[in-house]
Amino acid sequence: MNGREAIARALPPARTLLLAVAVLVAAATAVSAKTNWRSVKPRSDAGKICLQVESQDFEYCVLDAEKPALLSLRGPRRLKIVTRYLFSADDPEEQSYTLRVLMDGREVLRKSLRGRVLSGPAYCDQAGEVGALRKVYVDVPTGQHEIQVLGGAPPGGNVAARFFRESRQQKTRDVAFAPESFDAVYHLQFASGKQSTYYHFSEETPLRFTVKGPTNLKIYTRLDFDHTMNGDQNYSLELLRGGESQNVYHYHASKLSAAAYRERPDILPGDRKLMRISVPPGVHRFEIRCVRPEACGISCQIRIPEADVKP
Repeated sequence: MNGREAIARALPPARTLLLAVAVLVAAATAVSAKTNWRSVKPRSDAGKICLQVESQDFEYCVLDAEKPALLSLRGPRRLKIVTRYLFSADDPEEQSYTLRVLMDGREVLRKSLRGRVLSGPAYCDQAGEVGALRKVYVDVPTGQHEIQVLGGAPPGGNVAARFFRESRQQKTRDVAFAPESFDAVYHLQFASGKQSTYYHFSEETPLRFTVKGPTNLKIYTRLDFDHTMNGDQNYSLELLRGGESQNVYHYHASKLSAAAYRERPDILPGDRKLMRISVPPGVHRFEIRCVRPEACGISCQIRIPEADVKP
C-alpha cells in the first residue's frame, strides 16, 4: 500500500473534514502580525533532511503517511507547520501532496497542498528539486496535547516540514506609582496639550518610596534647567535600598523647550531619562538622591506593572 492509499483509507467523514477545514481557516485568518514563533522539534519522525535557503541550512523533518512526526504541545496557542515538497526525477514542476494532523488521536486537519519547483531552495548535500514553502496553522486548545503530523506524497516524492509554536508577547501595562517623600508635585504641560504629573525632589529632599517585590520599576527623571542655561548638562543619581547604596546612574540631559511646568514657569525640564529597578521579593524602602551637580532639582515619574500593584 503506497502513501496515497494509506491516506485515503484514513479519511474522516465529510462533516468532520469540513469542520477541520473551518478550524484551519479560522486559525489562519486570526494569526496576528505581532505573533512570535519558536521552533519545535518532534520527539520522533520519519527522518531528517537538510535544506539550504538563502545560504542558510535548515533541518527539516521528513513526513511519512504511516510514521508520524510526534510533538507534545501545551495550549492554548497555535501550531504553525511549514512544508516543502521534495521532487522526484519523474515529477512535473508542480505536484500535489497531503498534510494530516491528529491531536490526541483525533484528526483535526487534512489538507491538499501543491508544491512548485523553486530555483532558490536546494538540498544541502545532494542534487534534487525543492518546492515552494507552504504554511498551515492549527489551533491547540487549553491543556497538554499529543500531536501527530503525517504527509502523503506521490511515489518517489517526499514532504519536508518544520514546526513552530506560537509565543505571544503580551504587553505589560504600566501604571503610575506615587512616592512617599518628595518636595513638590509639578504638572508638565506639552505644546501638544498633553499633561503629565511629576514628583520633584532635590539634594535637600530625596525621593523615597516603599514597594513590595518581586517587580520591576521604571523611573523616569528630568533635570531642571533654568532659562539662562545653554547646552547640555550632566547629572548623577544614587539609588539606595534599605539605606544601602545600590548604584549610581549617570545621565547627559538636553533642555526641552517644547514643554513647561505649570507650577514653575521659571524651570525648564530636561529630556526624559530612564532608570530601571529590579525589586526582589519582600517589602523594600528605596531612596533616590541627586549627587551631581551640587545644587540640582529633579522631576520624577515612577511606573510599575499593573499586575504587581499590591492592595
